[in-house]
Amino acid sequence: MNLSRRAWLGLLPGICAAADDPLLGDWRRIAAKTDGVVGASALHLSTGRQVSWNGGQRFPLASVCKLPLAIHILAMVDEGKLPLAGEIEVPVYDVVPNVSPLAARWPRERKFPLPEMLELMIAQSDNTAVQTLFRAGGGRDGMAARFRQWGIDGMRLDRSERQCGLDAAGVSDVPPVEQWTPDMAAKLSAQVPAPERLAAMRRFAADPRDTATPDATIALLRKAFAGELLTAPLTARLIAMMEKTSTGSGRIRGLLPAGTVVAHKTGTTGSAGAFNAGTNDVGVIGGKLAIAVYVRASTRGLPKTERLIAEVARAAYQRMA
Repeated sequence: MNLSRRAWLGLLPGICAAADDPLLGDWRRIAAKTDGVVGASALHLSTGRQVSWNGGQRFPLASVCKLPLAIHILAMVDEGKLPLAGEIEVPVYDVVPNVSPLAARWPRERKFPLPEMLELMIAQSDNTAVQTLFRAGGGRDGMAARFRQWGIDGMRLDRSERQCGLDAAGVSDVPPVEQWTPDMAAKLSAQVPAPERLAAMRRFAADPRDTATPDATIALLRKAFAGELLTAPLTARLIAMMEKTSTGSGRIRGLLPAGTVVAHKTGTTGSAGAFNAGTNDVGVIGGKLAIAVYVRASTRGLPKTERLIAEVARAAYQRMA
């Protein structure tokens, strides 16, 4: 049987199969509005149709890291390594005050129910929760082993929340853990001169650690929502937490029809001056369209970057949902 060149191209996976997809033209026009790098990938969970733009490039995860970490912790529950009804103690060196309802309750409360920690980590992007649970989950090695088990290539978690923040701010002289106080990171970061902070943020944006590709993110979402990573009850719990996400309302959800259900997780790095290392949102729209949108190294400001993410998501919804 003889196949035309077009027919052969249609058999190829990934970007080749979608080379003529009109959604790529939409995304190309939208991406031109920023001076940063845009990466996007969308997958229709029922049909398997996928469109990818810079889908193999790495982008800083920022708080999107809390999604694979939450799945990892829930997998440990499935395996009997952590009790879902148990409490997790938060020591002083795990308290990260910025964006953390748990930190506001510490030290009046030092132990917190695991389900509450997970929900706050996903729905409100609690940084104390991710700092503690990353350690409880075995840190970098624990996550690397889990990604191998899941068959997810192109996503990695290497550093704690605090270490990411210190590296992004250019802090190199860090006191030992026994001398740590909750406000120490902010004080150390404030001492870094602006030029050094900008150089550090640029290095952070280019660092392969704690990054993901849009395509790897889509693979994680597909497997998670298909129930391949967790038992059915914990899969349902994960999705319910993601649907409660209150951060980034102007991103994936921003331009979708009112009432559209989005289960998602946002991420935003710090900025040095106008330079932002990464602003992201990943999730599933209406239970059927998985999407990951990353913006790296932009100086256009958060409102414009969030609007761009919303436009990317709306275009995917209109073309694919």
